[in-house]
Amino acid sequence: MIRIALENVALFLLPTLLYLGYVMLVTNTLDPDTGHHKPALQLLEEAPLVWLFVLGCALMIGSLLIFGTLRDQNIDKPYVPAIYRDGRIIQGGKP
Repeated sequence: MIRIALENVALFLLPTLLYLGYVMLVTNTLDPDTGHHKPALQLLEEAPLVWLFVLGCALMIGSLLIFGTLRDQNIDKPYVPAIYRDGRIIQGGKP
């Protein structure tokens, strides 16, 4: 269950991480006052956070809908466990 939650958090944050990576690599991030590069937090303050939030939500909800509908729905079939017969393991699963 924690894996699913972490995957959803990663999908939610993906647009923001891509935006920050793009801004840091492509644009000029030098501060005109100090001559040093702007820190990531300052770049995040200048980011379009509402649009990044909307994109993250859309990506997360879309992935949940897609994976929820593509799942195999063999609930009515019984599960057959793997067995050990004649020195070999015979794989189980749903028939």
